[in-house]
Amino acid sequence: MLRILTSCFFALLLFIPCSIGQADSLYPETLGNGNYVLVSAHQGVGSYADRTSAIIKESQPPAYLIAINVVFITFSETYGQTYGTYKGAPYTVGDTNPHYFLYNYDNKKMASYHAGNWSLWDINRDHTYAEGDPFIPYTAEVAFVSACKMRFYNDTLGYSPMLQHYYRVIDEDFLSSIKYMN
Repeated sequence: MLRILTSCFFALLLFIPCSIGQADSLYPETLGNGNYVLVSAHQGVGSYADRTSAIIKESQPPAYLIAINVVFITFSETYGQTYGTYKGAPYTVGDTNPHYFLYNYDNKKMASYHAGNWSLWDINRDHTYAEGDPFIPYTAEVAFVSACKMRFYNDTLGYSPMLQHYYRVIDEDFLSSIKYMN
């Protein structure tokens, strides 16, 4: 019985990342002529990093402090239920919140600022949606690419203790949705 429960538990763990990726694919990857890049989505609301707002606050290579605004977009629930996607759906632009990231380019370390505290993002740990995955690393990558005109994580691999394998911190599919700005 324990073996069956364990097998079901691990099957569920494998299903969760697939369903998260599938949910994000229901939303437009970009809006606003490509200036808004989808960094997270849940229940008809997409969080989009505004590439035009990315600004380097401090630069002492390899250290960078970058700010970027995130815009919350609410999509038509009726459209989503009717068509099974939010791509092409009418939407309203909601609140905009600034986010701050501190980077060390040489060792690929990044910290995010929230509620008055800096928090180091550990790429060798499994993060939950509530802890900011994929919002924090994706928003940080958009901010760095937009402000510095180069990738931060690039091909960096993190390790998932739960799944016991290495993975790309930022998916290549996501990176392809970020076009370098002049």
